[in-house]
Amino acid sequence: MLDVLAADSDHGRVYRALTTRGRSRADSLARHTGITAEILRQVLDELADLDLVLRVGDRWEAAPPDRVMSVALRAEEDRRARMWQAGAELDRLYHQALGGAGTFRYVEPVEHPERLILLTTRLQDQATEQVRWLDRPPYYSKPHHFQAQEDIQARRMAAGLRYRTVYSQDVYDDPGLFAAMTRMAALGENVRVLSELPVKLTIGDDHTGLLVPDPDRAGLDGSLLVHASGLLNALIGVFETLWTLGIPVSSKGKQGLLTDRDRTIITLMAAGATDDAIARRLQLSRRTVVRRIAALLDQLGASTRFQAGVQAAKRGLL
Repeated sequence: MLDVLAADSDHGRVYRALTTRGRSRADSLARHTGITAEILRQVLDELADLDLVLRVGDRWEAAPPDRVMSVALRAEEDRRARMWQAGAELDRLYHQALGGAGTFRYVEPVEHPERLILLTTRLQDQATEQVRWLDRPPYYSKPHHFQAQEDIQARRMAAGLRYRTVYSQDVYDDPGLFAAMTRMAALGENVRVLSELPVKLTIGDDHTGLLVPDPDRAGLDGSLLVHASGLLNALIGVFETLWTLGIPVSSKGKQGLLTDRDRTIITLMAAGATDDAIARRLQLSRRTVVRRIAALLDQLGASTRFQAGVQAAKRGLL
């Protein structure tokens, strides 16, 4: 939906053409925008579904721009609300699982870090379709554990296993972790970044989950092995919600259009990082970051930071 606010997107071109030209036929819009008839039909149908354009006979007209802004703001508010809901649901599930651990047969406490690492490896070896991962600091593994994880993930992806990982934006603070993320993305891992993640979570297919519910305060204490159950289904639902909210990141964008630094800036600002935080992470002055963000917003035809991330992702620039 936010695409309609971008002047150089298909949705944006069509909507702007209708606002400036008034009611128009589809063939006239196609000539004016340079969009093929097939794509134009799809764009008009999508805009009509959002009540942003209206068909009148054989012509189309645009809804008032204030309606577009209202819908955009509601979508952004809904996105933020779903993030809070996901966090609250995880908190509820954690306390439910913690209360049942030891008596609830679908949940087992994991009492030692080495066992957690062993179970993480076993989960990946036993998965046949996909591994879902919420990855966030702090990290307690040793360097050889990270290397072993890269090895098993590369081996399993080569065998056709699908990995989907949502990283906390803190991934940009750690050069080693960022390099590892980039290597895995190049091998086929589907990667997204979100401003904050409430827990560490790994899910193999729909059968097994490993939950570290309070990594900041309790470290790995309280980790849980969750077997197939209603609880695991709920954790999967939370993952999928956070996945839809994340900003996609690829191992390479369209070459020559954005620098690596620009891609990092866009991902960080779309994930919610402040100008000061971006400046610290990239070791730049705040003035430089502010100036670069303004240029990127203009380049992407975006009016908000989140919209810039959406536009860059849709164009394959991240």
